[in-house]
Amino acid sequence: MTKIKNLSLENLDQFLLIFKEVLKTGFPEYSEDLVNFLIEKDYAKIVFEEKLKNNQWFGFLEFIEEKPAAFLLADSLYGGVSYCNWLGVGESYRGRGLGGDLLNRWEEEVKKAGGHKLTLITQGRKNHDFYLKMGFKQEGFEEKSWFGLDCWIYGKVIGEPRPNLFLR
Repeated sequence: MTKIKNLSLENLDQFLLIFKEVLKTGFPEYSEDLVNFLIEKDYAKIVFEEKLKNNQWFGFLEFIEEKPAAFLLADSLYGGVSYCNWLGVGESYRGRGLGGDLLNRWEEEVKKAGGHKLTLITQGRKNHDFYLKMGFKQEGFEEKSWFGLDCWIYGKVIGEPRPNLFLR
């Protein structure tokens, strides 16, 4: 049985365990140097703590039998849009629908907050069919983008824009 919890300072250490594992095993397009840079600099524990405290990021941690198995990390709403920074599933848990569970939870939370769109990028073409199945549309392509990697841009409109919510 799975359980999804909101990412918090209290479960951040558990989040970081699965986050680091997935970065090392789930992104073959990333060099070892890039993985280490991301873990030690851009996504170091202190960065997570600051972004969570300031409500700049939010996310979810999915557990199987009390073990962290998957995660989603997103930016808080801006202009009615939420951007997913990371979606990852532990190697031994792939193919069980966890990624879809987390995308659905993200969509629910953004809708509740008054958002109208979800957006993400992927640097692995292998994920294309998955995102289409989840209702996303490919909206663009960036050649040699961040860290020199190609990026596919996906979006999903989940409601009508509501300026009365995002312009306050």
